[in-house]
Amino acid sequence: MGNIKGLLDLLQTGERFESSPLKAKDITEIGKLLGIKFPASYKEFLRTYKVPSSKAYICFCGDSYANSFGISFSREENRYIDSEEDQIVIEFDWHNYDTSSVDAFVRSFREKNDGTDAWAKAGFIYLGEFRGYQVYLDTKEDVVYSIYHEDLYESEDYDDPKARRACMEENAHELCDNFEQFLKVICTGKPFDEDEHVLYGEEQTEEQPAETQADLTSCVIRLGEAGSTPIKNRDKIGGYPTYLPDEVAELDDSDSYFLMEIYNHGFADPDIICWQFYCMEMSAAMIKQVREIRKGAKPYDDSSKLIRKRRWLHEFPLILESCDAKKLDEDQSRIGGKVPKKAKNAFKRKQIAYLGVIEEKLVPDKELNITYYDDDGCIVFGFDPAGKMHVEVFD
Repeated sequence: MGNIKGLLDLLQTGERFESSPLKAKDITEIGKLLGIKFPASYKEFLRTYKVPSSKAYICFCGDSYANSFGISFSREENRYIDSEEDQIVIEFDWHNYDTSSVDAFVRSFREKNDGTDAWAKAGFIYLGEFRGYQVYLDTKEDVVYSIYHEDLYESEDYDDPKARRACMEENAHELCDNFEQFLKVICTGKPFDEDEHVLYGEEQTEEQPAETQADLTSCVIRLGEAGSTPIKNRDKIGGYPTYLPDEVAELDDSDSYFLMEIYNHGFADPDIICWQFYCMEMSAAMIKQVREIRKGAKPYDDSSKLIRKRRWLHEFPLILESCDAKKLDEDQSRIGGKVPKKAKNAFKRKQIAYLGVIEEKLVPDKELNITYYDDDGCIVFGFDPAGKMHVEVFD
């Protein structure tokens, strides 16, 4: 994600889109009013521009549609013409909702979905239609489906959300992997293989593994030098995260500022890349949000402004140096060693399996700002009985 604005900008050849006035808290409110939990990419879409309903053009090159319609829309002739080409162009009636305000969105959503409430309650957002096929975003899975309009009535109970979801699962075609891919199809105009879910000419890049070190069961954590180049794919404090979490911390929350990333050096499920810690804007005195980042996560684009970074906190790499656990001191930032005295009772009571600690004095000039007055505060983290990362701050 993070490329939603760039994709929409491709459409602005004439009249420019107005900026959306919706904020993160507004979209959260909309979701609560409608009973829908929006995917992160759709949230970004809603707060980027006020995108009107319009006609768009989809170019198909797969077997499902390209080899079955037999006609293609000609922009030169402004009509459909017979076609035996491997690629066809189809007009898409793209439907969007009013993002002028929370009330405007809810009103336009309910008006459009009048009589089809069960689809919305089942988690499907209507996106538009082409040649008898209706297109929906499954908000629960972040997958875009197309379904022939007559198949909408194959449900056992038209007004039952569960029956609606069962109908979609049985009769729909998975058109795009996610909402962002759908926007690529709409905005770029590139031929799209709807069977393989690949845009023609789009390079397939292999996932870049994070820089991790194995068997760091006990090590000293040292601070590297701050630089002007963003730090990616390694343990760090400050700056922006390397990856976009599935659930984006709401920008208006007081504890939604990115603090640090700790990578999985064999500490847990190998499918986990790292853990992201979020705190207050001015201080690490409170950390409530820990995001678990798994393989397949998308790189974070700083320009998207989806995540805020701590002010007055430089971006530092964390250097993990293996050592004998017996040589680790109580006042060192470390992985392993003894449980910090301040956290011992709390961790024992909550059955937290201690992993490591970041001491406030690790970062110069009190930039962590845990205690305000001295440098004796610390951030202690470990795993709860369910295997989830748990973090507490002690002063």
